[in-house]
Amino acid sequence: MASDDITGPETRSLLQKLASEDRALQRGACDEAMEELRRNPEFRETLHRLLHEGELRARFAAAFVLFHSGRPSLRLLQALLDSLDLDDGDLRWKAAHMLATLGRMQGEVYPVLLHECRHPEAPRRRRMALYVLRELAAEREETREAFLAALGDLDPSVRRAALSSLAKLSDPDQACVEQALEIARSDQDAKMRRIATVVLPDLVLHHPASRDAVAEVLRELAGCADPALVRAAHAASHRLR
Repeated sequence: MASDDITGPETRSLLQKLASEDRALQRGACDEAMEELRRNPEFRETLHRLLHEGELRARFAAAFVLFHSGRPSLRLLQALLDSLDLDDGDLRWKAAHMLATLGRMQGEVYPVLLHECRHPEAPRRRRMALYVLRELAAEREETREAFLAALGDLDPSVRRAALSSLAKLSDPDQACVEQALEIARSDQDAKMRRIATVVLPDLVLHHPASRDAVAEVLRELAGCADPALVRAAHAASHRLR
């Protein structure tokens, strides 16, 4: 935020602390900002400007303060979406949880999140958007379709997030089972194969007719050369019984 927008040294100092990379300092500044907002309602407009004009960590902090100081509004949406790409994982998850809550209050959030899953330049943002969808709307068909589409993402972390999220769907279809089976059999990413063994028993709960096919794949994996995958296959077989 430009210095002309700041009316006093105390406010300037507070806004600088909101952008701090020190978690404790930033969290203390958020508490201080909430108290200032209670004393001075006009401070809300300063925070609203910060949502759009500040550094990303400061924009996150402004959204955090406003989110916890009244009914959240769509004015927070862009800052929270951008915060999904923060370097700090703790802040990313806080932004994700706030987005899920905002999505329950405001129906406009859900289609925006579906679009974020296809963000062309930010794989970390795509991955976090999948997690928000998982928390917000695991029962919706569009969420399932987004997870299945993300299995083809070029970024491994996005693919892993999508695969692990299949088990959280309220009603995974047969395509989810088939995709997980194919990944468990032959995916080139060893982590993807291990995740597939974890989610398959959960998917079988929705599709009991697939139990034999899943059991066969797990038996094959129990004899592979990857010790971690062998352990995962044994654990999954035990859950399948």
